[in-house]
Amino acid sequence: MYKTRKTEKKTLKASENAEETKYASDEEANNGEANANLALQHGRLLESISSLTKEILDFKRDIKQDLGEFKEDVTKKIQDDLKEFKDEMLQKLEKQNANIDEAQTRIADLEATCIGMKDTLLSTIKQNMEMRNKLVDLEGRRRRNNLRIYGVPEGKEGKSVQDFVSELLKTHIKLPEGVQLQIQRAHRALISKPAATATPRSIIVNFLQFQVKEMVLRMAWQTKIELDGKRLYFDNDYTSETMEKRKAYGPIKTALKERGVRFQTPYTRMKIFWDNGLRIYDTADECGTSRPRRREGL
Repeated sequence: MYKTRKTEKKTLKASENAEETKYASDEEANNGEANANLALQHGRLLESISSLTKEILDFKRDIKQDLGEFKEDVTKKIQDDLKEFKDEMLQKLEKQNANIDEAQTRIADLEATCIGMKDTLLSTIKQNMEMRNKLVDLEGRRRRNNLRIYGVPEGKEGKSVQDFVSELLKTHIKLPEGVQLQIQRAHRALISKPAATATPRSIIVNFLQFQVKEMVLRMAWQTKIELDGKRLYFDNDYTSETMEKRKAYGPIKTALKERGVRFQTPYTRMKIFWDNGLRIYDTADECGTSRPRRREGL
């Protein structure tokens, strides 16, 4: 019986060892299969990585090639556009330069023409002024035998102005013995007849001899001649240009009279008898600018 139990134990142990061996074998088989699967997966993974790497490299190469081609295309396009723009600008610049050259030529021609015209104009103006001065001088010489009488009422002369003037002068002016008036013409100023309340027109008297006219004028200035209680004024028959220049002395005359300063106005000049001596002025402006520098100033 004891042997039987011992035998059973041995049999049981052997059975357990066999099972353990079988389990170990199965486990090893399973591990081998797993390792084989793992190796297979690893291999496939490596293949996938290698394939992906190759694709990436191919893509990179393609991208690089495409970028290179794109860069070349863009560069060529830019160069072509720049060349076209440059050519267009050069054409425009050449055209503008041609226009500028043409304009400069025209301007030079115009300047030359203007210089010639300016010289001609200045010469013409100079000649015109000389002719005008000659005409004024001739007009003044033509009037040198004339005098004007101011203040005679309209109609007072009657039918004959010449007879009226002769009688007026003979009555108020005593000429030297043997001197005749020899009045050639006498008439009112050739303007429209004024209204009854307006200033009467002056009377122009023409003498045959200049010396007689000057004598009559000096004596008239020295004599207070009145008609119907109103004073008459005598003066030379000046040209309009001379009258304008003489009118400019008007304010100066008024100021001199107020200060009791003696003066004379021969034609377009003015003589002022200052306390320190006589001074002659050619224009009213010259006289005016000198006033502030004198104690006797106006």
